[in-house]
Formats: sequence, structure tokens, C-alpha cells
Amino acid sequence: MKKIYMYLLDTMADWENGYFLQGLTLQKMLPKQEYELCTVATSRKPIKTAGGMTLIPDITLDELDENQAAALLLIGADTWGSTEQTAILEVAKSLIEKGVLVAAICGATLGLANVGILDTQYHTSNALFFLTGMSSNYNGEQYYKDVAAVADDNLITASSAGSLLWAKYIFEKLEIYSSETIEAWYNYFSTGKASYFGELMNTFSK
Repeated sequence: MKKIYMYLLDTMADWENGYFLQGLTLQKMLPKQEYELCTVATSRKPIKTAGGMTLIPDITLDELDENQAAALLLIGADTWGSTEQTAILEVAKSLIEKGVLVAAICGATLGLANVGILDTQYHTSNALFFLTGMSSNYNGEQYYKDVAAVADDNLITASSAGSLLWAKYIFEKLEIYSSETIEAWYNYFSTGKASYFGELMNTFSK
């Protein structure tokens, strides 16, 4: 079973992964589960999220198996400028070079900017001035798009307001569900209309 690695770090914006985690639970509706979520951090020490939750990582970085990786998810936090994040950003660079999906949201895009990942692919963030003002290494202005989320090959980025679309792009890239399931799921959570919930459930019976 392929691993979807989610990196945990102190001050992590725990609400930004909510739509993705909800959507991933729909695998129980499939005949076979193909992806497993695995949380990873620099150590096994509990981390404290921005929302006040305490999370204990499943594995440490040195246990991460890039050959088993289907995706690496990087969540926003106030600590992406810390040297402590250098190791995971090197993993992100390695995975992108191997064609593995890397998806970053909010402050995590700053980490990618710091190591040059955003210099050659289309991307977004909280704002262009967020990247230019916070990262002295960022040279990707020509590839910046002022939208909620951007998918470019095996890189997906989003602003802090783009978590739903970010999750949709991840599901599409990994092909976890049919296009009909993903579209109904996205329509339901973006509108709240019960008719889309019915469509979503019906897609699993086809």
C-alpha cells in the first residue's frame, strides 16, 4: 500500500488538512484501499498545533521510505523558516525529482520558496508579497498565480483559503476516486447542497 506522508511540525495549522482528511476517509467505500496516511516529523516528540492539539508522529524522517511515497503533504505553520525544516524540504526536492507528488499549503509554500522549488513551476501562496517579503531565495514571481490553489505536474500549492481546492487537486492527481466522485465531493463541500451529497454516495454504487 502506498503511503501519503503528512509532515507534522509545531504551530501546524491543523484546520488546513481537514478537507483532505475527510475525503481520504471515503476510501472505505471502495473495494480496496490503496493509500495509507502516515504522519512524519523530525522526532517522535509530540507536536503542538496552532489549534492547540497535541499530535504524536507515526514515524521520524529517517524512517520515511521515498520508494513507498505516493505524496508528501506540507501544512502551513509559523515555523517554516526554521532550520529544523531543512531536512523535510530536502525530501520534498528529492520526491519532486522522482515524480512524486508534493502538496504544500499556506506557510509551507514559504519553505518550498526557500529551497528554490517554486522557481520553475506554477504555484500560489497566501500572496506574492508573502513569498517575496519572507524569502530572500525566492525567484519564482513569473510562475506565481493569484488563485486559491494551483496544480502543476507533481506540485500542488494553495493559499490558506484554498484547502478545499487543494484537497481536490490531490485526489485528482492520485486518482484515488473517479472523476465523478471527486466532482460530487467538491460540489457538496463547496455549496452544502444535499443533492450533491446524494450524487456523491451514488458514485460508489456504479
